[in-house]
Amino acid sequence: GAVLSFSCRDSCQAWCQIINVSESHSSFVTSMEGTGNETNWSISMPSGSKYHLYIGLALAIGSSIFIGSSFILKKKGLLKLADRGVTRAGQGGYSYLKEWLWWAGLLS
Repeated sequence: GAVLSFSCRDSCQAWCQIINVSESHSSFVTSMEGTGNETNWSISMPSGSKYHLYIGLALAIGSSIFIGSSFILKKKGLLKLADRGVTRAGQGGYSYLKEWLWWAGLLS
């Protein structure tokens, strides 16, 4: 692959090696203008990238909601059992397996 050298403003130099560039990904970088110590890159993203961003964001938020609600349901089930005074799971009890709210949290 190609090796590119970049000069930073604070006299640092960075090296970048490009490996396995396919034709479909080569349209990301459309132009490069360099003047002295400064390099400006113009980047154009394909139209599908924003679509994938929104799908990823929706999946991340949705999974957080499902994981949080699952934890809350299981915790409410355990608190309901603690109010009844049954033996806790940490002390060898298994009555949480008979609690429907705990199962709802586990399966959600």
